[in-house]
Amino acid sequence: LPSLSPKDRAAIALVRGEGVGHLALSFVRSADDIRRAREESGGMRTIAKIECTDALARLAEIIEEADALLIDRGDLSKEIPIERVPFVQKAIIASARSRGKEVYVATNLLESMVGRKEPTRAEVHDIVSTILDGAAGLALASETAIGKHPIEAINVLNKIIRHTRE
Repeated sequence: LPSLSPKDRAAIALVRGEGVGHLALSFVRSADDIRRAREESGGMRTIAKIECTDALARLAEIIEEADALLIDRGDLSKEIPIERVPFVQKAIIASARSRGKEVYVATNLLESMVGRKEPTRAEVHDIVSTILDGAAGLALASETAIGKHPIEAINVLNKIIRHTRE
């Protein structure tokens, strides 16, 4: 499939010239995908979403071309064994940081909070480890999109971040 669908192109056209500065490009497979998206967007800062094995195979070239990376652990765990995801995440963060690129991490950070008001100890540990490894940011998804306690999830995440950075 092409890196930009007709719907993606329409969305980019809609926001071009409106002050939108960032484009998160899903399922990046190569540096060429990033170059095409940047050209199509008129030069927006491009965040390459790492979600598939093609991206892992071409990680060095993607890191060089992208302005930043976002590791989507949910999609990535459908492509590689789940027990490898933490190790791949650490390697991506280390490689990107060594090249001066920011990495954001998404998916299942506080998944238990979709239904509960409190996170699990494992989730807290995962977030702390991700921050200590050098992630520049964390992105909640289902916790705030469909969760019963979105404000609590944001507050918990902010509290963990503050405590980790102290």
